[in-house]
Amino acid sequence: MSGFTAAETSRTVPVQTLAQVYEDHAENLTRAAEQTDDPVFRRLLLMLALQWKQLAAQEEAKSKDTPAAENG
Repeated sequence: MSGFTAAETSRTVPVQTLAQVYEDHAENLTRAAEQTDDPVFRRLLLMLALQWKQLAAQEEAKSKDTPAAENG
């Protein structure tokens, strides 16, 4: 056992929301698109980034509609 309570651990380890994780994926794909010379691959990466951004927006909207007590 680590000797830390759940409350102590949750304060020291930042937890990303799903929306933040989705935004991170979008940013990574956008950076990859900027680095490729292949226009077809660049377009594919940007399309995937857009989908991740849309999912992030949906997740944000869901979390705003859900009271904090239900989120965990």
